[in-house]
Amino acid sequence: MADAALKRKLFTRRRMMLLVGGAVLFGSARFGRSRLARSGSPSGPLSPAALELIAQAWTGLDPAQVLDCHVHVLGTGMGGTGCYVGKRFTSASSPIEYLKFTVYETAAGVTDPARCDVQYVDQLAGYLARERPHGRALIFAFDQLHDDDGRALPEESEFYTPNAYVIGLASKHPDYFVPCASVHPYRPDAVEALEKAVAGGCVAVKWLPNAMNIDPASARCDAFYDAMARLQVPLITHAGEEKAVHAEARQRLGNPLKLRRALEHGVTTVIAHCASLGSNPDLDQGEAGPLTDNFDLFKRLMAEPQWRGKLWGEASALTIVNRVGRPLREVLESEDLRERLVNGSDYPLPAVNLLMQTRAVESEGFITAAQRTVLNEIDQHDPLLFDFVMKRCLSWKGFRLPDAAFMVRREIFPRLARGT
Repeated sequence: MADAALKRKLFTRRRMMLLVGGAVLFGSARFGRSRLARSGSPSGPLSPAALELIAQAWTGLDPAQVLDCHVHVLGTGMGGTGCYVGKRFTSASSPIEYLKFTVYETAAGVTDPARCDVQYVDQLAGYLARERPHGRALIFAFDQLHDDDGRALPEESEFYTPNAYVIGLASKHPDYFVPCASVHPYRPDAVEALEKAVAGGCVAVKWLPNAMNIDPASARCDAFYDAMARLQVPLITHAGEEKAVHAEARQRLGNPLKLRRALEHGVTTVIAHCASLGSNPDLDQGEAGPLTDNFDLFKRLMAEPQWRGKLWGEASALTIVNRVGRPLREVLESEDLRERLVNGSDYPLPAVNLLMQTRAVESEGFITAAQRTVLNEIDQHDPLLFDFVMKRCLSWKGFRLPDAAFMVRREIFPRLARGT
C-alpha cells in the first residue's frame, strides 16, 4: 500500500511538473521559438557568390521537370480547410509536443495562429514564386490514423490534411504545386477515395505507417495495392523510425521489408529517407528476428533484382543532424543506389535549426567550408532553395546525386511525365 501511495504521489508530482512546464511554454514559446527555427525573409539581394552557387545548382536541369518529392502541408482548419493538428500539439498539457508544433509554425512562416493555414501556403508558394528559375513541389495530403477495422480515430491522429485541400491548392497554383493523396488502405472506401483523388489530379499516395497504423504487409492492403497498380500511382512511404511515434509496436510498421507486399502487387514504391533511422526485426529470420538497422534492411530490399524499376529511395532528411553520415555516404558511393533516388526536402524541416546544421554536413565531408558559408547565406534567404542547392553540392569521393534525382522520373510518375 505504501508503494502504491508513493507511486501515486510521484505520478501527481510528475504531472504537475509537465503542466507547469506546458504553461510556461504556452506563454513563452512563441517568443523564443525563432532561435529553434527560421523562415526565410529576404532582407536584400543575395551576394554574387550565392547567385553563382544557385546557377551552378541548376546546371543540367530542366526547371519544368524539377520536382521536390516530399513537401508537407499542415493546417489547423482555419478558413474551412478541413485540416487539423492533434490536440497534444496545441495543448499546454503536452509541453514538448506543443513546443515542437510552434517550431514547425515558425519554420513555415506562421506568425498568426488564426491565419495558420493561409500563411503556411503563402510562405511555401512565395518561396517558389521568388526563385528564378523554380521547380514544383509535390504537396502531401495526410490521412487520419485508423484502427484495424478501418475506423478513423481523429483523437489519436498526429494531423490531418484532406486530399481535397491539396488538390485545391495545386489547382490554384499549378506552376508551383502537384498534389499527392493520402488514403488509409483499411478504410471501407479506400479504393473509391483513391480513384476520386486521382481523378482530381493526384499523382501519388503518401503513407507514414508508424503514425497512421498501417501494416504494409497486411492482406488488408491488397485491394488498395491493386487499385494503385491499375491507376499507375506510386506509393511514397516513410520507412524506419518515426520520431513522432512513441509506441514501439507501431515503430515495427516502418520495417522496410514489409513493403515487399506492395511490390508484389505491382506498386511502384518510393522509400522516404532511405529508411535511415532506427532498427527493426529482420523479418527474413521470422517475426522475432534480430534487430537490424533499417538502412541495412532498405539496402537488402534494393538489392533484390526483381524490384528494379519498381523500388526507389528518396533523399529527404539524409542531411539533417540525426541522420547525416553513413546512409548518405553509402547512397552516394553506390551507383545502384544513387541512380535509383528521387529528391525531397521534407519541408518545413530544412528551416528547423535543431535539425538542419550545415556544420555537421561539412564535418562529415559532404560539402566544403566555402560552400557552407554560401549555403548559410542562401538559407537565411530561402530554406527551401537552400535545401535544393545543398543537395546539388553534396559530394562523397567525387560521387554526387544525379541530375535525374531532381526531375520527374517517368518510371515513378507516369502521370506527370512530359507528353502524357
